[in-house]
Amino acid sequence: MIRLLGCVLVAGGGAWLGIQASARLRERVTHVSALIHALGLLRREICGRGRGLPQALEETACQAPPTVRPFFQGCVQACRALEVRPFQESWRHLAGELLDLSPEALSQLEQLGEVLGRYEEEIQGKDLDQAGEYLSEELTRAKGEWERMGRVYRVLGLAGGGFLVILLM
Repeated sequence: MIRLLGCVLVAGGGAWLGIQASARLRERVTHVSALIHALGLLRREICGRGRGLPQALEETACQAPPTVRPFFQGCVQACRALEVRPFQESWRHLAGELLDLSPEALSQLEQLGEVLGRYEEEIQGKDLDQAGEYLSEELTRAKGEWERMGRVYRVLGLAGGGFLVILLM
């Protein structure tokens, strides 16, 4: 009886590891999708409503999906502390620390941070659109990776657990 329970636990543990690895890929898809949505909100506030960057970031932080809300809340704090640190530097730091993105996507966001609050609405809108397009491509890649590799991780976790059961019997 104990041996059977041990086998079930080992197989279940392997399957759980595979499911967790797949879930991390799914979280990345959710994260990128939320960021695209939040950048759209920011664009609407800046270009559509003509708000300055601090007000636009505050409104975006209130409406942003929970996965990216800490990033925008940090940006609001960065706007309030401009005498301590330039906004672009804070944006870069927060993006690297709080967002789960590829290095290329982070680079794209860093370029966006150089423009926000410094140029006219049209230029900011164009750069927000460009970042949104790039992140849409990133989302497509992340979805493909999740669909392909997520299945592989789940199967490998279950197979690895099954292999350990056979090996330990």
